[in-house]
Amino acid sequence: MYSHLPPLNALRAFEASARLMSFTLAGKELYVTHGAISKQVKLLENFVGMPLFIRQHRSLKLTDEGERYFVNAQAALQTINNATSDLITQPLRTQTLAINVLPSLTISWLIPRMEEFKSRYPHLYVDLSIGDFEVDFNKVNYDIAIRSSTTVPKAANVLTLMDEDLCLVCSPDLAPALNTLGDINNMTLLQHTTRPGLWQLWAQTVGVTLTTDKKFGVEHFYMLSQAAASGMGVALIPRFFIEDELSTGKLVIPFEANFISPYRYYLLTPKSSNLPLKVQSFIDWLLELFSPYRHH
Repeated sequence: MYSHLPPLNALRAFEASARLMSFTLAGKELYVTHGAISKQVKLLENFVGMPLFIRQHRSLKLTDEGERYFVNAQAALQTINNATSDLITQPLRTQTLAINVLPSLTISWLIPRMEEFKSRYPHLYVDLSIGDFEVDFNKVNYDIAIRSSTTVPKAANVLTLMDEDLCLVCSPDLAPALNTLGDINNMTLLQHTTRPGLWQLWAQTVGVTLTTDKKFGVEHFYMLSQAAASGMGVALIPRFFIEDELSTGKLVIPFEANFISPYRYYLLTPKSSNLPLKVQSFIDWLLELFSPYRHH
């Protein structure tokens, strides 16, 4: 295809020599000897079948053909250099990464951790929004969405992040009154209003009959955790979501009543066989964060 393409080293030696008008200076620039440059230029002259320099005593002069060839060779090397530079610096240019995430996940969990992502990828401008509607990537301009659902979302590339491991939690003040499963009926059940059947499902799974009618409904997990921490009742909250509250003692698990809910967390991207580097970078980072909670 390129039957007249000369050796690149010879071309670089010629370009540097013609620009600096010296084999010695060209050698210094390319970290080789005067003799090596002279040899490479001779190789190029043999390749094109004509002299490119007039070698005078202690000085160089380009032939007319050499002058013409120098202009084109320099332009060609500059094009290759620029194309390579673009490729290398492309991932470092500021790019926008648009992410739409569940409200609870964003406010209490993701935002406090985003600084670490930002420091790792300073070239990415993150545009973070919240939502729990069904995502149609043809209609919205997101790179990534995170949703929880009892069924696998459609019309997107789907990566299962994790199951939802729900913990029964309450404030430290309420914990002494909770010794057995039955004690749950003396409490106010803090309820996730978009998942009204969750307490009943939990009760069936752990083997207890719910008789209390004391309930208090809130819309998001971060509101549930705040209500529980302030002593309003007991709540079922995903384990990953309340690690900080559990470690500081704001929330406690009065007794183990393990329960994996029917909900799973999914990471969604537009249907494509090839993920952009910025999207893959965020996914890799997120999987690191979620690795303790993923069932391998």
